[in-house]
Amino acid sequence: MATETLYRRTEAGKLAWQRQDAGVPLEYRRVLGALEGEIHPDNLRLRLARYSASETQHLLDELVEHGLAEAVEGGEHHDLDFTGDFDFSHLKKKAAKR
Repeated sequence: MATETLYRRTEAGKLAWQRQDAGVPLEYRRVLGALEGEIHPDNLRLRLARYSASETQHLLDELVEHGLAEAVEGGEHHDLDFTGDFDFSHLKKKAAKR
């Protein structure tokens, strides 16, 4: 399974958001406001519907570059919707044995 990259605010990013620092661009502050805890870029994009996936990633990269956010390894990706390795035939076989 692949590992996921998650993003979170740094202390500097937290202060910029709390103070609504005018020295930090509004777009950055919008993203910082949506960065609650550790979040995957896809989930962040859902909160920031005005940005495309590539725009969201670009903003995250810029926030990391400026020290306002950091990228962290999120561990293994789990396929909880069963669209990956799930095989319905295994369930059919178990049901047939009953």
